[in-house]
Amino acid sequence: MTEKSIGYIQSPQNSNGITRSGTTCLLRAWTIDKSSKQLDKINQTEWGNLEFPGIYLLFEKKKVYIGEAKNVYSRIKNHMVSPDKKIKNWERALIINDGRPATQSDFNDIVVRRSLEEYLSRLFKLNKYVVVSQGSVQQLTSIQQTIVSNLIKELNFFLQRENLKIVKLFPTIGQEEIHLEDLKKLLKKLGKLIQKWGAHEAFIDGEKVFIRPGSEKKRGWQITFRDVFKDALEKGNGALLVSSVVLQ
Repeated sequence: MTEKSIGYIQSPQNSNGITRSGTTCLLRAWTIDKSSKQLDKINQTEWGNLEFPGIYLLFEKKKVYIGEAKNVYSRIKNHMVSPDKKIKNWERALIINDGRPATQSDFNDIVVRRSLEEYLSRLFKLNKYVVVSQGSVQQLTSIQQTIVSNLIKELNFFLQRENLKIVKLFPTIGQEEIHLEDLKKLLKKLGKLIQKWGAHEAFIDGEKVFIRPGSEKKRGWQITFRDVFKDALEKGNGALLVSSVVLQ
């Protein structure tokens, strides 16, 4: 999917105060204010009271809360009734999904949603927003990597065309953790002899190896050192295998 193959669509705000937008590919979006009436209208007339998964952003000026939910209607309704103290005075919400109910949607996969949530948290921080929610790096299968990579490309295109002042993007689409079985296959393909394989430790070519994911921080990609891994590192025993890949 290239940017040239994606188009942007936005409908004028309707009589209920709802603004609809999206792309000519998968993404569909609704912008509403802190109004149960608007949310109920979408749920009843467009979603047919079915469970629709997706991601959502709550805005309070340059402050943003980024969340995900299997049932977006229920989650945002809860934010209206019992606002999170981190952003209790939020003014508007942007709901994003692929316009399909849970039984058909790629957003029904919690790993996909949380990967997008984590990516958007980094993206909005890059663009000088105060992000008051926290995402976490997910372990993805090859199929999930493909879905997330394509959705991120589309999100980049979409968000730059919304009135959100998203002017900076990351040099690469992102970095996600490789599924362990895919990592094992890659090592075998490279001619490595695997004597033992586990979720966090392995023996490869007769050497003990610690398997750890990387996470992006302000100063670059970092690895957490603790417990047995930290002790081994201090003694110079074992090697480190970072289970991450850059998605192009």
